[in-house]
Amino acid sequence: MEATDEEKRWWFEGIRPYINSERLPLVLARDVPFKEFAKKSENAKAGRFWDYDKGTVMIIELPSGDHESAIGEFSRHFLNHFNNVASQDDIRTWGAKDLYNLATGEYKDPDACFVPRRLLNLPNPVLNPCDNVGNPWPTIILEVASSETLDHVKNKVNNFWLIPNRCEDVIVIKLGNWNNKRRDRNGHPLHRLRCLRFCRRAILQQNQNATTFHPIQDIEFGSVHANGRAGNFCSGPRIKWLTIDCDCIYAGCVPPLPPLQVLPQTSAPGVSIDLYYIQQAVFDAMGKN
Repeated sequence: MEATDEEKRWWFEGIRPYINSERLPLVLARDVPFKEFAKKSENAKAGRFWDYDKGTVMIIELPSGDHESAIGEFSRHFLNHFNNVASQDDIRTWGAKDLYNLATGEYKDPDACFVPRRLLNLPNPVLNPCDNVGNPWPTIILEVASSETLDHVKNKVNNFWLIPNRCEDVIVIKLGNWNNKRRDRNGHPLHRLRCLRFCRRAILQQNQNATTFHPIQDIEFGSVHANGRAGNFCSGPRIKWLTIDCDCIYAGCVPPLPPLQVLPQTSAPGVSIDLYYIQQAVFDAMGKN
């Protein structure tokens, strides 16, 4: 759908007007040179909410409190697992760093991304860099989708993030629609939340010729079913867990890998994140009665 003149002010003037999320995705501009897109995307990191494809700029997501809270809470819990590792085994967060395929000019901004310090200590430039100064690709990508459709996110996963020589895992947190503002008797939003983990390594171990990546974890951790009926998927801590293998976090690093906690779900070292706390951060951002 074409954006209105008022909505296009986000592109032409850097001013974001009110936009109805139900109208997304919206075409902001056409025939745009990549350099112009990259420059305008720096305006309050607007590139996180826009998409660029063959000169067409589209709005795919809108800034919101629940969206930003999910990013912050995930990042906090993920990084906490590395508080006690040796300095050389630390994980750096790049936030919404611009990531490129320099050969084709493709460009994406994740909501957050994480890279082992070991990779950053490799000789620069690396063989397949993610930017014009020769940095390696992050191993873990986080995408939070609120107004952005899940189909659009899956397209990015398969056609950008997980193509060869890029990222290893993509974590997608999908925030469902909450148009009717329903709450339970305790004032908690009746809101659908899903967490999907896409893992290159796991899929290729099952089928080395795979070209399409489907989630290896798809976890409901909200308070309603897909049909809107209230549910108890994640009514307290230690019920719903996301797990990320150590081998994925440190993909491309020379062993031995750091001694992270062994995950009971996989019997392998890695990171486990209790999704209850992300749920609660999202609910807090949606306000109280």
